[in-house]
Amino acid sequence: METCKSPRRVLREAYELALPLLPTYASPFSRHDGFTEPQLFACLVLREHQKKSYRGVEALLADSPRWLADVGMERAPDHNTLCRAFGRLVKRGLMNRMLDQQAAWAEGRGLIRGRVEPVALDSSMFESRHVSRHFEKRCRQTAAARAKAARRKKKRETRAGRTRRR
Repeated sequence: METCKSPRRVLREAYELALPLLPTYASPFSRHDGFTEPQLFACLVLREHQKKSYRGVEALLADSPRWLADVGMERAPDHNTLCRAFGRLVKRGLMNRMLDQQAAWAEGRGLIRGRVEPVALDSSMFESRHVSRHFEKRCRQTAAARAKAARRKKKRETRAGRTRRR
């Protein structure tokens, strides 16, 4: 599998991928002096690529004016703008069209050859790096309960072995 290590290239490619699929603006009544949907999508892809928070990607983009110019932006979007865009853009039907477009793009560039097998992706739309404290606590409780059950089973087996020997 080929992956790109350049965040600038990831930003540009995500923008190119989103251009034919996303409308320019979320609503015909939205302000047209802000950011376009493809630009925000590219910023969100960069956020995932760099494993950053919304504030982290805002700071990264603010420090990289050449990257912003690559996708036609004059300034970095605010973290609240990115958060709202995530809620709008990450929807099942739209993501399916994006994945289809990405597969066609990869095939056109010769990255996929011959018969294409189905690809498995995590489509839960949750952040893979976020784990709640409740989930961690339940995991510890489950592990402790399993260990306790294994000790009981071993103890019963040793008792049963002793009674058979007598």
